[in-house]
Amino acid sequence: MTLLLIILAIVVFALISKFFKNKKIFLIISVAFVLSFYFFLAKNFFHIESFYPTSEIKTYYLCNNFYNLVADALKDKKLYIGTLEEYPKLNVDNVYKNFDTVFEDPKYTNLFDSSYYKGKIYIYFGITPVLLFYLPFNIITSLYLTDKMVVFLLACLSFILSLLLLKKITTSLKFNVQSSIIILSIFLVGLCNYIPFLVIRSCIFEVAILTANVLLLLSFLLLYFFLQTKETTKRYILLILISFCLALAAGARPFYVLHIPLFYCLILLFEYNQNKDIRKILKVSFAFLAPCMFYGIILALYNYLRFDSIFEFGFKYTLNSENHYEQTPSITDALLAIKYNLFQIPDIVEDTIFSLAQTEGHLFANEVVIGVFWAFPLILSFIFFPKFLLNIIKRNKEIFGIIILMLFVAGINLFITSFIGMVSRYFFEYMSLIVPMSLILFYYLYSNAEDKLLKTVLNVYFILLFIYSVFMNMSCLFCEKFSLYYYGSSADNYLKIIGFLFG
Repeated sequence: MTLLLIILAIVVFALISKFFKNKKIFLIISVAFVLSFYFFLAKNFFHIESFYPTSEIKTYYLCNNFYNLVADALKDKKLYIGTLEEYPKLNVDNVYKNFDTVFEDPKYTNLFDSSYYKGKIYIYFGITPVLLFYLPFNIITSLYLTDKMVVFLLACLSFILSLLLLKKITTSLKFNVQSSIIILSIFLVGLCNYIPFLVIRSCIFEVAILTANVLLLLSFLLLYFFLQTKETTKRYILLILISFCLALAAGARPFYVLHIPLFYCLILLFEYNQNKDIRKILKVSFAFLAPCMFYGIILALYNYLRFDSIFEFGFKYTLNSENHYEQTPSITDALLAIKYNLFQIPDIVEDTIFSLAQTEGHLFANEVVIGVFWAFPLILSFIFFPKFLLNIIKRNKEIFGIIILMLFVAGINLFITSFIGMVSRYFFEYMSLIVPMSLILFYYLYSNAEDKLLKTVLNVYFILLFIYSVFMNMSCLFCEKFSLYYYGSSADNYLKIIGFLFG
């Protein structure tokens, strides 16, 4: 199979790197390969005609380019994108429960997943992407960005930030691993963290997720530099930047506000251990909290002016078949989703990888799922996590704090997204942290292996897991059950890639 041959070629490419003095060229080629793959997916699947910026807003089902509507509304000093006068059929009893009957009218198709409240139509997705990307781009160029291009660019940035974070942590811990393992790690980060699932079908959902993720990863990198910096002015600048990034992330994914107190507590803890001067601690607190409060007030006002509540982004008033207005998420649903998200066994039937089982029993979005333990078994390295933590707290307390923070953030993202359902794009929200953490744990084991035979075993183990993980993730990406979601207006391209990779 072509896919397997490509994976084996990557392994050979990584192995020969150790015979060359200049290994940077191999790293650059590896990064370029992953970025090129992202571009291939973004450009050739799911409404391929809507990638580059356009002179007019082109929205289409499902939820594409809605942020441009918000940008235009803001330019007109409005917060809504439509009114009841334009869409009179919304004036029915409990439209949130009966939207399917309205949705049958083509005029109302593009209202799917918008929010309707008191005669006006809004976009419930956070405003951060509009303020950062869509509105400035439109003001400068008079063109409209497309979700597909924004997702592609953010995916590239997320991938690069993940690699930088991995490099900073492993360098600080002075892990010593072969260049071949580092090169294969680049592909694991790029292909097994579920970014391809976002890029191949880019809607407003993926823009929101990747915007928040990029800002979160940037916050972790800035936190790393903050903990390494002693100069006072630079520390305050870094604090303000960390705070702004976290606040902006919450403006893209509201539940990311839960990460702010975690960062705040960690920063105060390190500040207290280094300097017990209350005045300095108060200054640090103010430098961190002020940007969060500033942007938080903007978000609260934005919510209140639309939905008469500072806490309501509009999810309750969503127009879709799920009737969120009367829906109450439950702990049982969340725990069930976590079970499937982590441990769902791939049920391969009809002698083909393309018939992976579809999960059932959850409230919403029972997409095809392979539990991440099966899709990325390097997670099993977490069984050594307690020993790893005991080791690094003695060597580097700053990195210990960052690792613990990453674990808590990944756990929050897993738990909160599980309330909504088993959705492949949500896997990325925790796998973007779990994949680098798994690699850090493996590097720890490899660096502490003194016996040559053990290092050889670990090399073989890592290569086998690499082959399996990449093959499994790529097979899931193109599996039959997902095809209807992905090919959109490009069915021919979907069939061609299936024939090429698996024919």
